[in-house]
Amino acid sequence: MSTSPTPRRGLPSAPAAVADKRFRRADVRPGRRGKWLRVWQVGRVVLLMAALAGVGVFASTRAVGARILAVDDLSVSGHHHLTLGEVEALIGDVRGESLLLVDLDRFRAALLGSPWVAAVTLRRVLPSTVDVHIVEREPVAIARIGQLLYLVDDAGVIMDEYGPQYRDFDLSIVDGMAAPRTEEGPPIDPKRAQLVARFFRELDVRPELKRVVSQVNVAIEGNVVVMLADDTTALHLGDAQFVERLQTYLDLTPRFEERGRLVDYVDLRFGDRVFLKDHK
Repeated sequence: MSTSPTPRRGLPSAPAAVADKRFRRADVRPGRRGKWLRVWQVGRVVLLMAALAGVGVFASTRAVGARILAVDDLSVSGHHHLTLGEVEALIGDVRGESLLLVDLDRFRAALLGSPWVAAVTLRRVLPSTVDVHIVEREPVAIARIGQLLYLVDDAGVIMDEYGPQYRDFDLSIVDGMAAPRTEEGPPIDPKRAQLVARFFRELDVRPELKRVVSQVNVAIEGNVVVMLADDTTALHLGDAQFVERLQTYLDLTPRFEERGRLVDYVDLRFGDRVFLKDHK
């Protein structure tokens, strides 16, 4: 017969495990407070960036309006016939405006509105200058249309009505430059204007010959007809070799004088063959 072991006296039995809440692992779950904290942090960054951007815009605005960038000088070059006052009147008063905001396209359009201005270049020069370079039209002749006289360039543009203020221009009066009358067409025929310009340019190599040209007529298309000083003979020169043809006539003049011939016109357009008509 077996017997169960007898517990030893004086030794307590092992206590049963008791759960202690202090040693429990907490059940951590993210709460609403953590989410709002992250939103606030992101919001602070966004607000900071917006503030910096605002400071940048403000600083840029202040820089644009700063006195150091206000226009206080208008530098104009290339003008000979237009005065500085006339240029400034076309542009208007720009002094005091911001150099960075000044409307150069508007100024360019205003200057090109003058018949004297063929082209214009504008640029900003820091810290406070608007630079204006003008290319002016050059008159090549005084066109007679009806009873009026006009300064015209080689494109047929009328710069102004001819008057005493332009007496320093050493230009010939040219007839026959008017274009056929149309509602929208220019008053000066551009082709005739170009022919006149080419005629005078070729004569630049013989200034003594150019000085004796008294009258010019281009009423006949492609034909420059001239009269020389103290000579009533009409010389038909065509559209080329103007110097050579004028010289041919001058070489023939002594023969006409020897024979006492009064010549009404001489046609020099056909090379060595010269046609003339005696004055009746």
